[in-house]
Amino acid sequence: MIAGRSLRRRADFALLRWQARLDGAWADRVLPAVATAGLFVVLAGTALARARSVDTGVDLAVWVQGAWLITEGLVPESTITGAHLFEAQAAVGFVPIAMLTRFAPPIPTLIIVQSLALALTVVPVWVLCRRVCDLRVGASLAVIIAVAVYPPLHALNLADFHPEAVALPLVVAAALFGLTARWRWLVVVAVVAVSLRADLALAIAAVGVLVAWDGHRRQGGALFVASLGWFAVSLLVVQPAIGGGGFVHADAFAEFGSTVPGVLWQMATRPVDVLAAVLSENSFAVVVGLLAPVAFLPVLVPRYLYPILPVLGLLLVADVPLGPEEGIERLVPVMAFVLVALPFALARIGRRSIERVLVDRRVLGALILASLVFFVRDSPSSPYREPWGWGGRDATDRALLDAVTLVDDSDRVRAVPPVLAELASRRTVYALDGAEQTPTSLVARGVEVVLVDERSTPEWGPLRRAAFTSGLADEGFAVVLDRAGVQLFVRERTAPSGD
Repeated sequence: MIAGRSLRRRADFALLRWQARLDGAWADRVLPAVATAGLFVVLAGTALARARSVDTGVDLAVWVQGAWLITEGLVPESTITGAHLFEAQAAVGFVPIAMLTRFAPPIPTLIIVQSLALALTVVPVWVLCRRVCDLRVGASLAVIIAVAVYPPLHALNLADFHPEAVALPLVVAAALFGLTARWRWLVVVAVVAVSLRADLALAIAAVGVLVAWDGHRRQGGALFVASLGWFAVSLLVVQPAIGGGGFVHADAFAEFGSTVPGVLWQMATRPVDVLAAVLSENSFAVVVGLLAPVAFLPVLVPRYLYPILPVLGLLLVADVPLGPEEGIERLVPVMAFVLVALPFALARIGRRSIERVLVDRRVLGALILASLVFFVRDSPSSPYREPWGWGGRDATDRALLDAVTLVDDSDRVRAVPPVLAELASRRTVYALDGAEQTPTSLVARGVEVVLVDERSTPEWGPLRRAAFTSGLADEGFAVVLDRAGVQLFVRERTAPSGD
């Protein structure tokens, strides 16, 4: 018994000595840099492996086409969506990112930029832990582990490309700069964030509320008013001007109206319907998915969550997907506030010593355990998904990529989503929806090339495939490649040579 106590005492002393060494200034320089680099390698590696396996989607193709149009000096009207690239969210901040594709292939460039931005989220969270919440290195490392394995972050990383994903560290940094009264940097990151998605202005307005509650009422109020002002101008003026007039989010709020005043009035006069949407099972799943991986600790400091609740409420009421499979990018504002609140929750639980806040090791262990458990269960890069095996190419993948090489740069193309991004660097490209029974004449309209594969059209039976092939032949298309379930059809007058 005495020997056991002595051994435990020596272990505690050794741990305290290591913590004292780690609490030096060097740790604040080295540890966040190492954590960011390690997380970037994981995020970029998994996202690039997914792209190499020809497993991307329509969203990546939209931004690849947009980048190509921008670098060519053309109006970024996406033929994939049938709308201007900036109509939905006035994401003009994408232009500098698009310019990078002048010097590097677009798909890996966009993926690497997004993964790097997500990995950089570690830096402002670390500074919040150490300089604002005064946590010791052990507690700060527990928070960084929770951030690094946060399932919504990994889902965002693997959800093709979205400019708002690049804004995640910027919203967290805005909260950091606001709470530390670094006003010039706050303005810079706020402007860049809202340039990547217009409704992120609501998240920056929420940061203004935090700043005001922290005692800087004038600066917080100014940020709040300026952010809401930009959001209103973008929603009522900029986006309708780009899109040809009208409320660009009318489909999402069709249940409540087709104009901004109409939607607001209907929501105000129909609180039961609004409450039913907020309390639905899907909404419950979204909230649990955001808070459970961090052991629900942010709810201990509700003042850091209250400002973002109206934004979350709008998202839950809107008729839009919010899951890891689709729509995860819309949750970036809420994700940012969850990560901001986490260090403050640990600081509230902890006990202040002379210089730092001490947090019970059992609490930190529970946080790490919850983070790892939900990562394994929910993350798209969970070990159960075997991400170490991603990046390989089967016969269908190779056939799709061979088909891409047979398509001329000037051809107008309709292709299945997994390979659409590979063909998106052109003026005209369309997605071929394998689930719809679109007449073959419409599939052939306006294009010289049609690319289809059996894996992307599982609902098609033998009769449908035979009718599709026959219909394209009637439209003047010839089969240029037919291998491993992949078929490339080209109008005979422009057919390239190939196997």
